[in-house]
Amino acid sequence: MRTLIVKPFFLLLIFSISLNFFHAQTNKDLFLFDISKIKTKKANKNNFKDLPETLDISESYLNKLNFLLSQKNTKYYYIDSIIKANKLPPSFSCLPLVISGYQTNHKSEFSARGIWALSFIAALNKGLAMNNYIDERLNDKVATIAAVELLKTFSKKYKSDNWTLLAFITSPNYVSNIINKAKSNKWVVAKKLIEYKYLFNINLINWLSQIEIKESKNSLYKSQETLLNFTFKEDILFDAISHFKVLNFKEINKKNPFLIGQVLPKKYKITLKENMGNFILKYEDKIIAFQDSMLKDLFYNPEPISTNVIYNVKYGDVLGQIAIDNNVSIEDLMKWNNLSNSMIYQEQKLTLFSNSKKDNENIYLYSINKQKYFWELVEEFPQNTIKKICKYNNYQELNYQQKLKIIHK
Repeated sequence: MRTLIVKPFFLLLIFSISLNFFHAQTNKDLFLFDISKIKTKKANKNNFKDLPETLDISESYLNKLNFLLSQKNTKYYYIDSIIKANKLPPSFSCLPLVISGYQTNHKSEFSARGIWALSFIAALNKGLAMNNYIDERLNDKVATIAAVELLKTFSKKYKSDNWTLLAFITSPNYVSNIINKAKSNKWVVAKKLIEYKYLFNINLINWLSQIEIKESKNSLYKSQETLLNFTFKEDILFDAISHFKVLNFKEINKKNPFLIGQVLPKKYKITLKENMGNFILKYEDKIIAFQDSMLKDLFYNPEPISTNVIYNVKYGDVLGQIAIDNNVSIEDLMKWNNLSNSMIYQEQKLTLFSNSKKDNENIYLYSINKQKYFWELVEEFPQNTIKKICKYNNYQELNYQQKLKIIHK
């Protein structure tokens, strides 16, 4: 009689252990990248609360997500700036976190690459260079700009954040198939046909975004309370600081109304938010070194803006030889002339950008409107960096209607 009671108990125990193991395995498999490869610091603790029922995530994985969220707000802070500048929903900035875990060499199930897991076709359509020597999908900042353009295309097409996220994670074909099967483009109706793995990740993106909104409100309140005085050993220009981190320079001027120019004067008490002041102190030597090079125009290396050169195809010409003769790649020739293959015909007119680099295809003479400083240009045109602007222009204070070379995609 006793054995009849004990046996079911052990069976139940074994079933429970098996169920937990199966759950842990399926939980891991729901992520779009190998989350087990993410290495976190031992001191990093999970601060997530109120986990929704749609996201049954183990404690160890929550810890890794918390670490990735801190990476998002430090190393990859510029993604938020670019998303905001392009007037896209803040939740979209969580995409690389969820798709790749910020692993540049991540290769997805769709053979996509980089932190945004861009497919070869998507990247090619957005102008990224990919050949035997270069794959710009692995250049995090360049890939971010291409990804944002793709998101804008999807957002305009679907007019729905969730459908846009699904199209980016999978493909427009996958979205079309789901909508056709459901005979409805309403998310609440069609989502039951979407593979659970993708639904899980879209829910994860939306939840992480809400977590950030709550934290930003809390940090805003705390930052208003935590103002300290800082002094620096050298005069530091806002332009030099902005090369390292996008700060709210208007707020700095507001807190320090005695500041006349865009500079933090040396050995003078400046009122800053604690995290802002500590950041400048931490990187002060690097900022000053960059500033010295900037003021001496050491980054200035102007190249002529590319102009269209038209080549008339002659009998016997092949695209490869035309590319070699004009110091350009076959891929660029095909892109500039909307060619689907390397076939050309006699008397065809080909557009050439001879002896030009990729950036030069997008350099424009911009007429200064209200901006006075380089950091304002970076804020308005996030494709640029301070260093890139200094490459094509002497460092200077700007004047109304002054012409400046900037990258404008």
